[in-house]
Amino acid sequence: MKIGFIGLGRMGFPLASHLVKNGLDVTAFDLNPAQIEKFIQLGGRNASNIQEIAADSDVVITMLPGPKQSIDVILGDNGILAHLSEGKYLIELSTIDTDTVDLLYKHAKEKNVKFADAPVGRLAAHADLGQSLFMLGANESDFAFLQDFLLNMGTTVLHCGEPGAGTRMKLINNLMVLCYCQLNSEALVLAQGLGLDAKKTFEVLTGTTASNGQLKEKWPQKVLKNDLTPGFDIALGFKDLTLACQAAQSSGISLPVGNLVRNMFQLARHAGKDGQDTSSMTDFWAEANNIEKIRL
Repeated sequence: MKIGFIGLGRMGFPLASHLVKNGLDVTAFDLNPAQIEKFIQLGGRNASNIQEIAADSDVVITMLPGPKQSIDVILGDNGILAHLSEGKYLIELSTIDTDTVDLLYKHAKEKNVKFADAPVGRLAAHADLGQSLFMLGANESDFAFLQDFLLNMGTTVLHCGEPGAGTRMKLINNLMVLCYCQLNSEALVLAQGLGLDAKKTFEVLTGTTASNGQLKEKWPQKVLKNDLTPGFDIALGFKDLTLACQAAQSSGISLPVGNLVRNMFQLARHAGKDGQDTSSMTDFWAEANNIEKIRL
């Protein structure tokens, strides 16, 4: 079985790497030559363009920044579906909007290509360790194959429903994750402002029902130890909040907190936080309140 992987970013690279480590034949494409070189050193192969990957693969995986890139790469005149044969698999791992995933599924179905969306859960650090979770939207007839395949890159596959359900679930998941970023940051900054010890505050907040996975697992590894390199970039967090808010609007659902947090992320972007981890929202609010940055 030949695998094509398009998009070797912060999440895509470790996912593709685990496919190689598990003995699969993987050819990748990315616009960043450095990422391709690292992938080749691991034992993977590279393609000169996406057309080559689509024409020569049994399974094509995309892990791209957002809806525009997915549409261009998959539906463009020289995109994946123009070159992928009937009966092959197209797995979309990117976090995109509901209209886009439905459009991709429609076009794939018209070409008799087996389509699934399987956005990734958990942190980039989990992806590094092969511990990712996949929220899978797929036809029941494809589930057994897809579950076995995705487990080469992670530990958990949750079948959320038909194609498109994975994307919908991911938007809800990230809505909660990113709202936690704002809430965690406000709580830690308030504690600092009230003169509380940062370590003791962290112990209390992670030892009660106030705890959440972002605070407990991510914050000590990122902002609280002064590592702002993006496991999940502020700019991508804003993008995902926007997608969730747009989905709510089109469905007639009110998201007062989600829209507010989206605005908070926009403020952080205006303050120059693009390129930093979402946990750096804590630094943003410390700076906004003229409070010393919180470190453990």
